[in-house]
Amino acid sequence: MEEMELYRRLAALERRVNKLEAGMQELDHVVDPQGWIGEAFHVMETHMDTKFQAMDAKFKEMDAKLDVILRHITGMDSQDSDTSAP
Repeated sequence: MEEMELYRRLAALERRVNKLEAGMQELDHVVDPQGWIGEAFHVMETHMDTKFQAMDAKFKEMDAKLDVILRHITGMDSQDSDTSAP
């Protein structure tokens, strides 16, 4: 009787190990950089890079416009013209 119980326990442990191995393989496929999560991060990174480049261009454009406005308000443009002409 004890021998039969030992085989049942061994079979139960084997099933648990197999379940754990299958779960680990599934996690490896999901978390793997080539898996769907890695692909989603790649798409998001590409999208964010595009947005940051567009924002950077807008900031440079705004900076140039503000520079022109400040030069006009402070009169630095006219001073630069006066000093450069002899």
